[in-house]
Amino acid sequence: MKALASAALLIALTGCGSSIAASPSPASTPATPTATATATEWKIDPAFNATDLAWIELMIPMDDQLLRVLGMAEQQAADPAVRAFATQVAAGHRAEHARFVALRTRSGLPVRNPHEGHDMPGMMTEPEIVALGKSTEQAFDPLFEKNLKEHLDQSIVLARSITTDGKDAETKQLAASIMTSRAAQLKQLAAL
Repeated sequence: MKALASAALLIALTGCGSSIAASPSPASTPATPTATATATEWKIDPAFNATDLAWIELMIPMDDQLLRVLGMAEQQAADPAVRAFATQVAAGHRAEHARFVALRTRSGLPVRNPHEGHDMPGMMTEPEIVALGKSTEQAFDPLFEKNLKEHLDQSIVLARSITTDGKDAETKQLAASIMTSRAAQLKQLAAL
């Protein structure tokens, strides 16, 4: 199971063009920026391994996108319980997002999104987000709940691989926290 989770993370990341995940040893070799990064090289903190770095680079856009979708749910959901749940989840994700940004800064990663425009598990495509935004109240709730469940499920899979294959202690701690919070959110979502 451990190997499967790690393979899923690396496939998700390397399949999306993350040069960090594909790097043999970012701790020992300065990574070369891609076209989306600055023209200068950056130094990666050796406390982080490639799995840590790839996860950070994936979770920031995943959280960015989910916060956007949660904002829609706070305004458009027909069920007041769904709106309240979206507000609760958004508060936790904003705090989590800040932790990811701090980890990215500490790690030495550049500010970039190597996953922009990719169709990945746990992330809606831009056309799906637009369609969700145009949904009527009755159609909105089940579509939102389906996509939120996919995000929560995928976040657990990715975080599990960090707890086993990550290197940085703070990153591993965040991953363990995400596994716990996402499991609780899945139970709450199922009860809506």
